Amino acid sequence: MARRNNYLLGKGERLTAPVEVPSGGAPKNPPYTFASAKRRLSKKLSETVNAMSSLPAAACPRDEAVAILTLHPRYIAKSDFPRDLLEQVGVRAVGSRLRMIEPEQWGTTKHPPQAMGQDIFVAGPRANFRRWTTELPTWSESTRGADKLAQVEDIRPFAAGDKVRRMPTDRARHVFEVVLHNGGDEEILRAFERYALRLGAEPLMERRRDVKGLSFVPVTSTAPGIIDLATFAFVRVTRSMPTLRPLVPSILRKTIGPRVSLPEGGPLDPSSRVLIFDGGLPRLPDLSNWVSLIEPENIGPSVPALEEHGLAVTSAFLFGSMQPPDDPGQPLCHVDHVRVLDASTGMNDLEYVDVLDRILEVLQQDEGEHEFVNISLGPDVACLDDEVSLWTAALDEHLVEPARLVTVAAGNDGELDSDLGLNRIQPPADGVNVLSVGAATSREDDWQRAAYSCTGPGRTPGIVKPDGVSFGGSDDEPFMVLGASSAPRAVGVKGTSFSAPYALRAGVSVRVQLGNELNPLAVRALLVHQADCRDSCRREVGWGRFPDNFGDLITCNDNEVLVVYQGSLPVGQSLRAPFPLPKEALQGMVTLQATLLIAPRVDPEHPGAYTQSGVEVSFRPHSDKYRHYADGRTSAHPTTAPFFSERNMYSAAEYELREDGQKWEPCLKSSKAVRASSLKDPCFDIAYQHRQGLQAAAEPEELPYALVIGLRANKVPDLYNRVVRAYPSILVPLRPRLRIGLTS
Repeated sequence: MARRNNYLLGKGERLTAPVEVPSGGAPKNPPYTFASAKRRLSKKLSETVNAMSSLPAAACPRDEAVAILTLHPRYIAKSDFPRDLLEQVGVRAVGSRLRMIEPEQWGTTKHPPQAMGQDIFVAGPRANFRRWTTELPTWSESTRGADKLAQVEDIRPFAAGDKVRRMPTDRARHVFEVVLHNGGDEEILRAFERYALRLGAEPLMERRRDVKGLSFVPVTSTAPGIIDLATFAFVRVTRSMPTLRPLVPSILRKTIGPRVSLPEGGPLDPSSRVLIFDGGLPRLPDLSNWVSLIEPENIGPSVPALEEHGLAVTSAFLFGSMQPPDDPGQPLCHVDHVRVLDASTGMNDLEYVDVLDRILEVLQQDEGEHEFVNISLGPDVACLDDEVSLWTAALDEHLVEPARLVTVAAGNDGELDSDLGLNRIQPPADGVNVLSVGAATSREDDWQRAAYSCTGPGRTPGIVKPDGVSFGGSDDEPFMVLGASSAPRAVGVKGTSFSAPYALRAGVSVRVQLGNELNPLAVRALLVHQADCRDSCRREVGWGRFPDNFGDLITCNDNEVLVVYQGSLPVGQSLRAPFPLPKEALQGMVTLQATLLIAPRVDPEHPGAYTQSGVEVSFRPHSDKYRHYADGRTSAHPTTAPFFSERNMYSAAEYELREDGQKWEPCLKSSKAVRASSLKDPCFDIAYQHRQGLQAAAEPEELPYALVIGLRANKVPDLYNRVVRAYPSILVPLRPRLRIGLTS
């Protein structure tokens, strides 16, 4: 049977079942004794209280202040959260961030020189902090929360200087973004407004946006004035108001190509619709057969240059990179193009907020009509490890339900200073619920990352960013799109603005071919699974180049099989997902490859604990091999072997030094070559982890997941047929309802 008819197998979830898998680890040897912990923290606490006492009363609403309590790197798991300690003192956690530290002691003989610790922002009445200073020397080991003292590495004031980022050097008035803890607390917000006005600043409270525990407030002030404003206790960070990325002229480096003839008739699949947010569309060429232009209320006038960018982005999705003299093929589906840019773009600091508002309003009102979305714009800043942008936080929160596949351009600053991190991906491409797309130089096999394409890493969790790359054009091989003219003409461009919709085109091809067999999360997992990294650096290309051959996405070679599992992970149990092996014994080496994807809710006030959900995956290769203990006991389940590992995820030392880092990653992918004789009923046990902020979630819900498992055995030329025969009426070949050709 030729590859053309070896279709992707669906309904893998029919093979799964919940199982009880015991968990837990041995107690840790604390780095400090109780006596030494009291002694070292008493001095630090006194210094912190003295600094709090010097704050103006107006800067401390309800007479509350915020301090930073740093957990030792060995105690940053959710089970280590010092809840009893904070309740005993009478303070609460309002946020956190990771920080590389060198502890005074480790409590273990083998340790790295540095590791990630957790800075917890703790807020409470200044009187409670003072009382703690007085009472701490009298605490005994039986005092509530005293057992957590040895896990605290440091406590210090949250000084104004720690909150200031990206300040202009002149003394003119600018618009700044001030981020406050305890988002939505009206009493804190009113106190902040009064304090800002007292300092001569102008807080634009009507433009404030709340996302979970954070409030983002635009403030007009001088730079010295905003530094003074940072003394307000609940300010988390102050920075220059981000601007939107420049879309022209740097990205549209055009080469004029020949005229093209557009196809007649509507799209191949009239039932599917894609949403594109961009700069609008010119009147010509006429795309009305496939595109509807949506103009939000109260948006300003359009700009020809921004319409030209919108046309190029839309063309990249509709037609891919056109290859004259061949005429472009029939578009896959209909596009609703929402214009979110206007004449004030690039001229108004608050466009950063306005454009996001327009995007969110459409997404909020959308009732599941659009499962596929592209965003080729965003703030002109590199992502930061310890802070989450308003764009990323707001979009991640809105993209959990309903499920969508959202492609986002990674940004075009890849040639800026890498030592300063200026070349890293730009928001919202650092979101965990989007597919961030960088650019490759070519559609041919000798591709590489385009120099302009922003690189990783993302934050942790969300370390592998961009998720991958797609063809975005280069000087040697431009991306050919429609230009704005009455006679349709191809023009050559380059930029991640075009690689993102090109990747979305591949994802939509799965929907057009297979209908609703795969949900958007499964389609996204399939794109990641099929991405080819060609031994490229993960920092540069993520999981690799996404495929642009539509047929290859949903078919297998004779000696391989690809199975998709989709559903929800149970709470309190593990999900056992068997590998689909044939009944006949395999020979030689077998390559196993798997991609697991979840759609987590997020906590932007806790960047180091950003995802509320995670997974811990155990690979059990042989059902007859158990662990036998010295006391005569036998393990309840077959022994495990490594599969997903931190080194496969990323090589950054900072990531490897965080003990629980990988289990909170929203996307896992790896492959493993094993001898066929070492496999018998292999399976994954997937344990669902859940938290809210730094603590265990009170009422966790089932978590959507998508899993793609692939097997390849070069010595079994009919592996696909064998697996299909082994699972009749269980695994279903996903036959296309519409053939659209093997290439895009």
